Amino acid sequence: MAITVTEALELEILNGFNVIAGKGGLSKPITNVAVWDYETGDLIKKNFRQGDFALSTLVAIKDNINELYQSVEKMIEIGITCLAIKNIYFDYIPDDVIKLANKSDFPIMLFENTFTEDVIVHVNKAIVKKQEHENLALQINKILYDNLNDISIKKIALNINSNFKEKNIIAFCKKKKKKKLTVLEKRFHYEENDPFSKVIPYKDGYLVINTFEEISNKDIDSFILRRMEWLGFSKKDYVIGISSLHESLTKLNNSIQECLYAYKYSITYNKDVSFFLKMGINKLFIPILDNPWVIKYYNEMIEPLIKYDENNETELLKTAIKYIENNGDIKATAEELFQHGNTVRYRIDKINKIIKEHCQSEHFYEELAVAVRIYTLLHCCL
Repeated sequence: MAITVTEALELEILNGFNVIAGKGGLSKPITNVAVWDYETGDLIKKNFRQGDFALSTLVAIKDNINELYQSVEKMIEIGITCLAIKNIYFDYIPDDVIKLANKSDFPIMLFENTFTEDVIVHVNKAIVKKQEHENLALQINKILYDNLNDISIKKIALNINSNFKEKNIIAFCKKKKKKKLTVLEKRFHYEENDPFSKVIPYKDGYLVINTFEEISNKDIDSFILRRMEWLGFSKKDYVIGISSLHESLTKLNNSIQECLYAYKYSITYNKDVSFFLKMGINKLFIPILDNPWVIKYYNEMIEPLIKYDENNETELLKTAIKYIENNGDIKATAEELFQHGNTVRYRIDKINKIIKEHCQSEHFYEELAVAVRIYTLLHCCL
């Protein structure tokens, strides 16, 4: 397992590390941290390995900075990921070395006040932490996709956290800002105070597994929201989907899937928080969006409108969506589209004729409502 150079630079201990060359290699993996002290020539190849994050004061070449070029060549040849230099002996890097590093996407950094021992400890901890998170994500995928029986699901759940209780509600949270999460973020304080829960980085967000010995159904929604806030997941900063309450860990697969569906519902309808139980008919639609018959239905109902709009510079699809959102109210639809009511009626009639050419049905509004809902869901993905 490894972390990238970018992820390492997000660690607080690496504040002040200045990348001066090789920025094209910031996505390369770091598997270990090693100190380059006195090795030169072939000793570098003997003592270092691919994936190393090399730390050095350049003491080995402190009397001749020009030897750095050959040393960096060796490092690149070995597959060392990057080099961080503490500016005890030198506060600059020769131009030819910078050119070599840029050409080879080999990150070189300068730093001054940080102890190398601290860097070793914190970066290696981050590597272990990422491995832990990736293993947990694999366990979640097993629960979701391996078609396990109840006993196997519960066994995996207790491997994730041996303190889990039976009753469970799961939330999926993702930051609103368009920023990919890293596994190196600080742990939430729940880890010290709540042994019955687990927060797992998953799909660029977090799965929050809440378990309980007992929990009252009274005001359960507000209770869970307060709990999420306490854990650090404010609806001001996160988009959240929350499962229904399940009575057994053997149903953890259902809990996880429900919170992912609820999150998708939040994204689709621009909500901060959504509860699976309150999704209405979307509880039926979201799980079957990948079904080939659903796609076929979508192609019969919506694709003709899209093609007609493209060929005629019209807005039939937009009109259809607003018409359904307004429960078939022509006046409200016209107001939202800044159109005359007769214009909207003409468009709806045109939509009806186009759809009937591809899908014979006597229930136009019901068919269109289903098609629009599928369209909306398909255009918002997790």
